[in-house]
Amino acid sequence: MTSTKGPVLVQVEFEVFGGIQGVNFSKYCKQMCDRFDLKGWTKPSPYGTVLGIIQGERANVDEMAMWLQHQGSPGSRIEHCDLRNWQILDKLDYRNFNVRF
Repeated sequence: MTSTKGPVLVQVEFEVFGGIQGVNFSKYCKQMCDRFDLKGWTKPSPYGTVLGIIQGERANVDEMAMWLQHQGSPGSRIEHCDLRNWQILDKLDYRNFNVRF
């Protein structure tokens, strides 16, 4: 059964911890978000983590959350990923996915 309203749109904030510096983590994160048609941003933090927000269809955000928690970029070593402030959205706030510095 499908909803006449369309897909459920969600947003989640993330912070990834581990060996993620120097392995192009943000670049691969953007590639994956583009593949899943997700919007938002990511940036390295001064504490050696990667921060960001992802928005999009719930199933695609869930897939990206799994990538952030378990896979990451080639050469990365993810210790853990905090996913917080899950929200259901009426519309997306971002037009695309960007890497910030």
